Amino acid sequence: MLSIKLLESTQQIEKKITTALAEEVNKTIRNNLTTILKKSKDLAVQFISSSPELSSLSEKTLGSLKAQFGIPDGQDILATSDIIQAVQESVSVTFSPYNKQLKGGGLQVNFQPSDFVNLLGLQSGHVVYSGGDLHWLSWLLKEGGRTIVVGYSYDPETGLGRSGLGTMSAGGFFRVPPEFSGTTRDNFVTRALIGKKQEADILNVFKSVLG
Repeated sequence: MLSIKLLESTQQIEKKITTALAEEVNKTIRNNLTTILKKSKDLAVQFISSSPELSSLSEKTLGSLKAQFGIPDGQDILATSDIIQAVQESVSVTFSPYNKQLKGGGLQVNFQPSDFVNLLGLQSGHVVYSGGDLHWLSWLLKEGGRTIVVGYSYDPETGLGRSGLGTMSAGGFFRVPPEFSGTTRDNFVTRALIGKKQEADILNVFKSVLG
């Protein structure tokens, strides 16, 4: 009868197996970081493009964000494109290698700086006119339900205003419509990028790339 004598202890064998696995896992992840980043960027574009706020910013209808912010034709398309691009470019992937015990490592996809500096700096997020500079993208991201303009309110009427979809008339006040308003903790970008479905989609990216 053939017999095999192990010269190493079970603990030593397990250690070698774990070490080899850690090396293989680290190698596989490193080799696929570029693909993971690309797919994550594609997801970010998908998430933000489907937000109701971006749709409303380019809708030529009375009461839309385009109408209420007075965004001229052409600038609405530029602004939505700039927002999508800025969110896409903000995506990064960080990887910390696992140690020989397959501990301490991790793969993380990062979406959007929490200070929104990449969006707040977009020139297309302003409407500049003879009377001043309206930073409507800042209103949308940060101001929540706070009253922004006192003494004037949006008056929807086709053919009027910078957007041709209404103007500001004396009386009342103006704020971002409640269904679109946001703060730095909860705005159209965070709502688009954070959630169970988004987490599941990102996990599927990991699974499809890493197996």
